[in-house]
Amino acid sequence: MENSNRMTKICVVCTPSFSICFNPIMMQGNALSHFIVDHNEYIYSLRKQVESLGLPWLVESDTTYADAKEIELQGFDIIVVIPGLKFMFARRGFDKKKIIHLDYFSYSTKNVHVAIRRIKEVINSSGAL
Repeated sequence: MENSNRMTKICVVCTPSFSICFNPIMMQGNALSHFIVDHNEYIYSLRKQVESLGLPWLVESDTTYADAKEIELQGFDIIVVIPGLKFMFARRGFDKKKIIHLDYFSYSTKNVHVAIRRIKEVINSSGAL
């Protein structure tokens, strides 16, 4: 059950970690996903849906270049990773149960309901974050 007194902070990782060698062969899904879908549009759609549902969540874009330790230090509770970065995101101790990897289809069609469902599952399985 969600703690209504506290905002759940969600970080959307959309840039690869520079600590891991950038190799397109390692990318999951469509290697061109970063160029076909503007991650800002997905984040905007996710924010609008969160707002319309009245969920106590703060959705932000990653500014750390996928540095899980820095993301954790910034107080994020959940990490959402866009397609293509699954193998370019080093979790570095961040609880893997709180990392959501989006599939290409829901990301490219901006189907934010999949992300919302999975975020709710993480929150419910973790108790109040």
